[in-house]
Amino acid sequence: MKHTHRIAVAILGALVTGSAFARYADSYFDYAQVLSVKPIVASESSRPVTREECWSEPVDKYHPGMTAERQLPPEVDESTGAVTTRTVSITKDGYYTRDEAERCRTRTDVQQQQSVVAFDVVYSYHNQAYHDRIAHDPGTRLRVHVDDGYVEVAE
Repeated sequence: MKHTHRIAVAILGALVTGSAFARYADSYFDYAQVLSVKPIVASESSRPVTREECWSEPVDKYHPGMTAERQLPPEVDESTGAVTTRTVSITKDGYYTRDEAERCRTRTDVQQQQSVVAFDVVYSYHNQAYHDRIAHDPGTRLRVHVDDGYVEVAE
């Protein structure tokens, strides 16, 4: 009876293995030419970004003029005896100076966070175009799995 079981197991194993090999004979891996790649971008969230902007700006400053007065010692006219008092005034005009002043302001902008979540890929295998969505950029060629004429991306 043991011998019969061994034969049955051997026959059953050959049948299962044979069908697996027959199935694998029509299944293989190859490379397809990539025709186009389009990233799929998703907006995740918006967040405020605060930054400080500074710049130099010319500033004119006015310095007012001044008047200086000086009283001279009195003079006596000897012929008439009159006393004359004189005052001398000196006036200086005002003037401007130009300096550079740094001005700053705080600015808040809203930035959208975007990320690539997938890639739409169009590829050609044996002159037939296929379309698939995959997780990475494949470059110029893409590995495919061909099974009984059915072509799919092999990742």
